[in-house]
Amino acid sequence: MLIGAIDGGGTKVLAAVMTAAGAIVARRQAAVPTADIPAYFQRCAEMLQACAQEAGVAVQALSGVGMNIPGMVTPDGHVLGSPSAGWGAFHARPLLADALALPGERLFFENDINACALAEQRFGGAGDDFVWLTISTGNGGAVVTNGKLVRGGGGCAGEFGHLKVERDAPYPCGCGGCGCLEAHASGVAIARRAVETGLPAGTDAKRCEELARRGNSVALAVYAQTGVYLGRALAIAANLMNPTHAFIGGGASKALDLMLPSLQRTLALEALPQCGQLAVTQTSLGYEAAVMGAAAVCLTGLTRPRTRH
Repeated sequence: MLIGAIDGGGTKVLAAVMTAAGAIVARRQAAVPTADIPAYFQRCAEMLQACAQEAGVAVQALSGVGMNIPGMVTPDGHVLGSPSAGWGAFHARPLLADALALPGERLFFENDINACALAEQRFGGAGDDFVWLTISTGNGGAVVTNGKLVRGGGGCAGEFGHLKVERDAPYPCGCGGCGCLEAHASGVAIARRAVETGLPAGTDAKRCEELARRGNSVALAVYAQTGVYLGRALAIAANLMNPTHAFIGGGASKALDLMLPSLQRTLALEALPQCGQLAVTQTSLGYEAAVMGAAAVCLTGLTRPRTRH
């Protein structure tokens, strides 16, 4: 069985044709602007079609397609909003169905970090109680309790990026609030703070990491402060849900070792002692976590009992 997987990020898209075991047969990656929503989904479809052609099948022959959305979304594709992509509410399923010429019931959607959590379960051997947090363009999160993804009453549970972690000098967030984790601990926030504290203009999170590993004190301080913010967010999660593990993913998670000392100190200070025994590690799935998540979304959707309306 071959399936389609689309990781629809806020700045890039990764599309792949994959097996049910999570092996990538063909893949494409490109920067895709989010401002024109129909054009965004058309480009996603074109990338998946190119992958199917490389895999030697028509896209219509795929058993199904899973797609990650960088925001709040229902499994049938109703996007409720995405601060990082600048999207309001719209219905994604007909856009992708038309672009791929596939029936809508073979398309499955999920929040991108919820998808990563599903992949950590299916392909990474995660336990039954964990959280998944990304450090990328934004900060997304997912919660798994008793082996099941927590969606909440409106499907918006796990929005770690909008936990308030800074009260004294809060920075505005794309959601309209201030002091959110995403405004202080995302890759974008790391880059902003790096420049504000004295690193050259144009320094991004990757360059800040390079400087930190060379011993630059300003860059090291940027990552130490980021660890504080992450620790505050994980302390809230620890006290609310008592997970046993926190998996960290996203491009900036490669610098987790630079953030871990301050993260763990903050977690110890702010979480209840009974709840703070939380293992914090990088995801076992590496850079492929998100596209494997889209595959997990598809496989979950294909096995979900269909309801009659």
